Amino acid sequence: MSFGLTSTVSRSLFNHGQVPPAPIPLLNALRRPTDEPPSKRQRVDQPLPRKRSVKDCLRDQVYPLVQNATAGLKHDDYHLHALTIKAVTVLSISKFFRRRWDETCGYLSKTDLGILGSQARDIVAQLTEGSEFRVSPTPSSPPQPRLPRRATQQAPTQGQELEDSETSEEYSETEESDESEDSDGSEDSEGSEESDLPELEEVGESEGLPQFRAVNVPEVSQELEEVEALRRFSELVKEPRRLRVPHTPQNCTAPEPPRVPEPEIPEYINRQPCKSRERRQPNPQNRFYQITKKPYLTAEYRKAIEAGTRLPVDASTASIASEPIVYHVDFTPQEITEITEKLWRPRNERLEPTLETLMQWVRLGGQTLPAPSGRSLRDMNAFGADLWEGRVAEIPRVLSLSAERVSHQTEKREGQLRRASRFSSLLMAREISGNQGFQRTRQYLNFQQEFNTLREDDMEVVAEFTNCAGDVTTGTWISNESFLCGTTTHSDTHNQQYNKPGNLLLCSASQGTLRAFPDHRIPRPRVEKGENSTEAMRQSQDPWLYSSVVSSDYNVEDDLAYTSSFDKTVKIWRVDPQGVHMEVIATWQHTGNVNFVAAAKDRSGRVATAADSPTDAVRIYTVERGNEANSTYQTFSCSRTDAEGSDKWAYFPATMQWGRAKGCQHLLLVGYSPRSLTGDDTEIPEDKRTSGEIILWDAEQGMRINVFTASTANVFEVAWHPTLQSFIAATTPNSLSVSARKVKTLIHIFQRDKERLGGGGYAQYQSLDCYASDINELTFVPNSPRHAYVSAACTDGKVYIWDTAQGDKPIHTLSHGKPIEEYYGDREKEDTGVKFTAWNTTLDRFYTGSSDGVVKVWNIRRLREPFVRDILTAPGPIAWGGFSPDTSKLAIGDATGRCFILSIDDRDAPESHFMTLPGTNRRLRRPQQLIPHPEPDPPGAEHGDDMDIDTELDDATYARRTYLDTQYIRLTKNPVIGAVQGPQYSETNLFCRDAHLNQDPAAPLLAEFERFQKASEADSIGRRRRSVRRVKIPAPPDERLKAVHAKNKKQDFTLEQLERGEIDSLVKAGALLSIEEDWGFVYEDEDMTSSDINAASGNAGRNKKYII
Repeated sequence: MSFGLTSTVSRSLFNHGQVPPAPIPLLNALRRPTDEPPSKRQRVDQPLPRKRSVKDCLRDQVYPLVQNATAGLKHDDYHLHALTIKAVTVLSISKFFRRRWDETCGYLSKTDLGILGSQARDIVAQLTEGSEFRVSPTPSSPPQPRLPRRATQQAPTQGQELEDSETSEEYSETEESDESEDSDGSEDSEGSEESDLPELEEVGESEGLPQFRAVNVPEVSQELEEVEALRRFSELVKEPRRLRVPHTPQNCTAPEPPRVPEPEIPEYINRQPCKSRERRQPNPQNRFYQITKKPYLTAEYRKAIEAGTRLPVDASTASIASEPIVYHVDFTPQEITEITEKLWRPRNERLEPTLETLMQWVRLGGQTLPAPSGRSLRDMNAFGADLWEGRVAEIPRVLSLSAERVSHQTEKREGQLRRASRFSSLLMAREISGNQGFQRTRQYLNFQQEFNTLREDDMEVVAEFTNCAGDVTTGTWISNESFLCGTTTHSDTHNQQYNKPGNLLLCSASQGTLRAFPDHRIPRPRVEKGENSTEAMRQSQDPWLYSSVVSSDYNVEDDLAYTSSFDKTVKIWRVDPQGVHMEVIATWQHTGNVNFVAAAKDRSGRVATAADSPTDAVRIYTVERGNEANSTYQTFSCSRTDAEGSDKWAYFPATMQWGRAKGCQHLLLVGYSPRSLTGDDTEIPEDKRTSGEIILWDAEQGMRINVFTASTANVFEVAWHPTLQSFIAATTPNSLSVSARKVKTLIHIFQRDKERLGGGGYAQYQSLDCYASDINELTFVPNSPRHAYVSAACTDGKVYIWDTAQGDKPIHTLSHGKPIEEYYGDREKEDTGVKFTAWNTTLDRFYTGSSDGVVKVWNIRRLREPFVRDILTAPGPIAWGGFSPDTSKLAIGDATGRCFILSIDDRDAPESHFMTLPGTNRRLRRPQQLIPHPEPDPPGAEHGDDMDIDTELDDATYARRTYLDTQYIRLTKNPVIGAVQGPQYSETNLFCRDAHLNQDPAAPLLAEFERFQKASEADSIGRRRRSVRRVKIPAPPDERLKAVHAKNKKQDFTLEQLERGEIDSLVKAGALLSIEEDWGFVYEDEDMTSSDINAASGNAGRNKKYII
């Protein structure tokens, strides 16, 4: 927060008193900015002489000239001290002396001294001609009182003047000593606050008291005036006076004046009783007239304060008053009249109550101005300094300071000027010294990084959109000109009446539009209890219930966007690069609310999803172009079995990230945490609340990779290193790894362990201590080839920063303000905290957004003051943020349904967002509402009147689209065998690798699994021999077949073709001449052993041999 007060004030040039001017704590406590090193001073041959003050010049050079001019005068005839002071004063205000003092820096030349000496002799000669400085003889007899016609204040005697001077000097010394105790005691400050003119001592003439005489005047008005004069004179002579003279003072007492009889007023004169004139009191409604002290500052101080108010003040470091502070009050005409009446006047002369009179009085070296009520001696010194310079305000004013927010235009203008100056300095330094960045800049600089920093500091809000359905919690940039985002909605049974469209939006930054899309919705279910269960509520509400869109991602290679929602679906979108339109091309159904969707960046087309499902919660789809709806997927689940058999809680995916560096982009990192199925965390066993699991899945091989150390704790968030095969995971601590009491969470850093695990697993090598109970987001950015910065955005409204090269403790704790929304109890449990953290093009700028509604910029490379500035103050908590691909724009979403676009170029602001005020040329940027989508048709008749049926496909349709249409499996014609592996089954990677040799699906089965397979076949097929299937009776042959048959039949062998002797020899040898002979064997339906089978095979072979 910035306010319109800053900068210290400079000291005044003239000061006519020994009391230093009053400091202003609110302004003196401010520090000057130290963002840049001090500028190098130019080297000169001889140092410039220091300018001498007017006081020193008068004392050292002018005062001796006046003493020489008055050397011939006698003390008995003239008041030499007063005459000397008068002559020095006249010389000091002359134009010649002022001009030469300024030109010579206070060191007058011999020629100047000669001219001033001649002027001093002339001035002394003029002063001695009059009677002002002559010594008058002491009166021999006491004076007789005489009534003047009008009462005037009498001139004090010389002794009285000396006594008053002593009293004023004692008061000045006392006040100065009191203030010096409060000051820091520095010699420079004391010296600079002294007056530039010699001290003036009041010396009056020794005149006798005036003579009074009684005069009877018949006129009533004259008698009243005489009575008033006598009253004033009696008050004057009754005032006590102390005389300060070196000899015994001479007592002068005035005789009592004669009593004047009260005049008689005729009866025919009807007059009101005479009343003294009262001053008109100011309007009591103005609080500035009710102040008791009226400070006065010199014109130099007022000018410095006015200049300082143009600079902002950090409200977090400076003490800002809640009410306006009055720091200057000009003298009013009444006060000037009061001061004039109290001045000493020789020969009863009347002084005009004007500023000119007081100005002439001060310049001629008169006595110190008396202070009216409410004014201090310090105020009178400042007033005298302005009178000397002629800089008193003609119209009285009351100046005050108040804390007000600095306008956006002022901040923008000052930032542009500061960055332009810095940019020019860097260009000149690089032009002169090259890219070394040390010679002229006097510090090590990376010019490329400095230019990027200046570029980022130009970022400001260029567009704002409103009226979204809820908290903008997710988003992804499609191009440099468009992004899509999703919001949460009210979908519970008790708040469905607040559900509205606008949950999925597409923004075009170039055209300045935000369009809504209705695709993530379900038919509104019937509510049986509560206010939404009435028929009137059902009839008045939308038949569709818009679901929360909680995750989104974009794949550049496929040019497809993905959104997941609580409608249990993931939708695939084809988006226009300009953000004008997008269309859904496929939908993936799930068994629960889909919390995460992420696309791999390895050009494989894999997309991972995570749903609220106790089993097979994570799916990895392989997108097929042209057939995205039927894309295949592989699943895996949490390996912990603690929640099996429980219907109250289970382990669900809490976070999911794909690898970012080369060599690990096919690895999916998933963190599990326990969660209640009903939303009540007390249903989770206490010893299981800090449990969880880290699963690292290889999508190419379809297998899990081992992760050692801290892989069984509750996982909050994970993040991958952008260039190394390393990742971090925020988990709950365990008793073995935490010894400090303040450590509530741990951030583990894992890397591939090539030595112990053979390069196939990840192990922890460092652990960072965090003092927050819950972590929202992690960032992992390198600052060197081996080390990195790690940030953790937490629910306590703080961001903890670590440098892995500096140990396990955070190097910074970046704090946000109090949340906008009220909370009760523990903030870490009730508040959302910091939800947005991001780095841009340089490590000198780190962006955070929290529940206080502020997006802050930090420079964590500063050790003591990392805060840079606030770039956005939203009306609600910050819920999401993301940079465009070219890092020139930043999109921010808050919890009030607003979406902001910030850009480094103010030309990106759409013209349609500006309006011109009537009658002026002033243009204002106004928030724009989203463009609503057409109202969708109500649910069809297939849903019924109750609308309880979800749109999810039945199991048969889903199985057909997923497996049969993709030819992963096929159905055989034999209904007993059913479905078997299809031609594309190998693409599913659904193999039991543990059952094969070397975990290769193409290798043979292991003996144990093969035995189980044979047993399964025996159980399913059975041991009974099955009859051979009968051959169908052929159709009657045609003529062609008959000819072929006759030809083949002629080739048949018959015994008739043999000679008789050959037949006899075959019979003797035991040959089987007829195979159709019945040998009388009986068929036995028994199981045959392997020996029987082998014997039968041998006999069959021998019989076959005999037949041949």
